[in-house]
Amino acid sequence: MIDFFSAGALSLVAFVMVISFVVVIHELGHYWAGRWFGVHAEAFSVGFGPTLFSWPDRNGTVWRIAALPLGGYVQFRGDRNAASAPDRAILEQLKRETPEADTILHFKPVWQRAIIVGAGPIANFLLAIVLFAGVGLMRGDYVQPLQVAFVAEESAASAAGFERGDRLLSLDGVEPANDREVIQFIRIRAEEPIDFLVDRGGEQLVLTAAPRREMIPDGFGGERPLGRLGVRFEPAGPVQITCCAWYEAPAYGVAMTWDMTATLVEFLGRLVTGRASIELMNGPIGVATTSGQLANAIVDAEPSEQAAQSVSATVFERAFRLFLAFITMSALLSVTLGLMNLLPIPVLDGGHLVYYAYEAITQRPPSPAVQEAGFKLGLVLLVGMMVVATWNDLSYLRDLFS
Repeated sequence: MIDFFSAGALSLVAFVMVISFVVVIHELGHYWAGRWFGVHAEAFSVGFGPTLFSWPDRNGTVWRIAALPLGGYVQFRGDRNAASAPDRAILEQLKRETPEADTILHFKPVWQRAIIVGAGPIANFLLAIVLFAGVGLMRGDYVQPLQVAFVAEESAASAAGFERGDRLLSLDGVEPANDREVIQFIRIRAEEPIDFLVDRGGEQLVLTAAPRREMIPDGFGGERPLGRLGVRFEPAGPVQITCCAWYEAPAYGVAMTWDMTATLVEFLGRLVTGRASIELMNGPIGVATTSGQLANAIVDAEPSEQAAQSVSATVFERAFRLFLAFITMSALLSVTLGLMNLLPIPVLDGGHLVYYAYEAITQRPPSPAVQEAGFKLGLVLLVGMMVVATWNDLSYLRDLFS
């Protein structure tokens, strides 16, 4: 029972740290861009709900720490809510009564508003670059040539003609660096044909296989509907660890952020076109579960032989692994948050940018009725996505505990 509650506490702490860190950086992007253009921020909140304590700064912004540490928001003058929906009545009053109208977001030129709104997602991508660069410096990556070690009977791989000893060269023209990239490539392409280029005794062959959608263990005690090829790979040569030098780390961070963004864009496209199951959508509960599972797996993992010789070394190794897991999860979630906020849904940053693009082209903003309808529709769509994601999260937890 004590172990259960300890694991739960670690899961909660891991989730709160990751989500709060990433969301606050996102909102700071909006805040600092607004400051750059002279927009007044009335409040910056770390967390939601009742205020635990707050203080004003010399610029008149009230900084608050709230009871629910699940992110935060910045509210500019003239905003109706934390989503920066304009309050028409307040804006008209401010226009009549406020001599410093240029401190109000909604009175700024459209290009400045676009930069302020886009600064949140940009901050997330920059954060991911920095964090991935740190991972490259501390841990690096690995390059691992692969060959087929086992082919399951009556599997997609067996039907395609895979044989033991086939050396993997590429998947749909993409050369994988290691087994992690191969697994990721296959799992999001359930029921889709993939061209595998293999080397068999010096002869190059193209084998086409469509991974079957099956419930696959995710490594944390649960299962998810993913693509299964029915083949196990093993190293075909020595594994090369590629640690970044300090001057290589920024490029590594950019490359990892780009790869992660491209993977997410592809996955979203598969969701929209029905080529990926909506069961793979996850919400905050899913993020919390994954963060906690990862943290607990690291704490429970056996230390290396060198670290096992000393209690302090064991503690240091686990703390270092937890730190790496934290910044890796933060980088992945930061890319996800930045990209999701760019979706053209009016409640999100991407929806505001759509309105601003319309205003820049037509030289007038959409009518208040159109904007209001858009915000309501966007809210309904966002709530619908959250309902689906939460249902998936709860179904995963039910299967996990059963």
